[in-house]
Amino acid sequence: MLASTTGCDKSNAAAEKKAAPPVKVEIATPTEKEVTDFKDFTGRLEAVKAVEIRARVSGYLTKIAFDESIERGAEVKEGDLLFEIDERPYQIALDNAKAQLAQADAKFKTSSAELERTEGLFKKGVVTQSDLDRDTGSKLLSSGQIDAAKAQIAQANLDLEFAAIKAPISGRISRSVPSVGDLITPSVGVLTSIVSVDPIHLYFDMDEPTFQSLQKLVREGKLKGPMDGEIPLLMGLSTDSGYPYQGKLDFIENTVDPNTGTIRVRGVFANPKSERGPRNLAPGFFARVRLPLGEPRQAVLVSERAIGRDQGQSFVYVVNAENEVVYRQVKLGALHDGMRVIADGLTAGERIVTNGLQRVRSGVKVQQP
Repeated sequence: MLASTTGCDKSNAAAEKKAAPPVKVEIATPTEKEVTDFKDFTGRLEAVKAVEIRARVSGYLTKIAFDESIERGAEVKEGDLLFEIDERPYQIALDNAKAQLAQADAKFKTSSAELERTEGLFKKGVVTQSDLDRDTGSKLLSSGQIDAAKAQIAQANLDLEFAAIKAPISGRISRSVPSVGDLITPSVGVLTSIVSVDPIHLYFDMDEPTFQSLQKLVREGKLKGPMDGEIPLLMGLSTDSGYPYQGKLDFIENTVDPNTGTIRVRGVFANPKSERGPRNLAPGFFARVRLPLGEPRQAVLVSERAIGRDQGQSFVYVVNAENEVVYRQVKLGALHDGMRVIADGLTAGERIVTNGLQRVRSGVKVQQP
């Protein structure tokens, strides 16, 4: 009686399975396109050059020559006048040094003539050796006074030049700390600062495994090295949805930090002036960085919704020619524009369940809704 009942149950189960309608799920084929593997980092923008402007001579500030307002862009060019210190004391010092030179030159000519006469009289025995030594020393002294006067002129010219404080680099200037009429001295501190704006540097820390992978790709010829200037970088700001800025990697530190297991890396990006408004990039900005690893390649990609996870294994449900679900383990790659690369286990022509994984299992028949 038990055997008969069991046989009846199996028959009923088979009949129910046969009679069960196909499960309605979304089915699609994987996408095949060219992708590039990459690694993402975060970093900060820094100016290529940053200069603090300080006074090199003392005096009262008579002019602030730059415009720090936003509407003017607050940018200066190398050689532009920034501050002007009262130059009158330094012009007087220069004139005095020139007068000293004229006196020294006149004295030199007089002493030279006197020495020439003394030398002639000494040969005739009219004057003593002491007279000759005195006139020789007088000429040497006047010659030294000429050199000292020339040095004073050079220093006075330098001080006069330093009274006009000019921009040593081109870039964006900060506000003016002093005001017109303030007494400026070399010890007063920073008057303003300038940071270069184009190009701009991006610094970030690369983990040791990625750095080693990058070196391996370069050695194997799969990626051009830093010496070729061809390792590209993509960057996006916190307000950007993607990575609209393209630059290149131009510096790698010479040691890995043993405390963090990272190495400092630098990229360089162009930062041209926009038609309206300020430049897009500025020192101090937080940035997202994408480093391509290797050359572009063809890859199979699927939606994240099509991937299931089971005890650490990733899988997809493949739909065969009989519209039956087949369980398939896959190896995952990187994420590209919301699509996941399938590194192994799936081909581009196969059909997979993309939505409704929780409603199916291996062997179940499915159909599109």
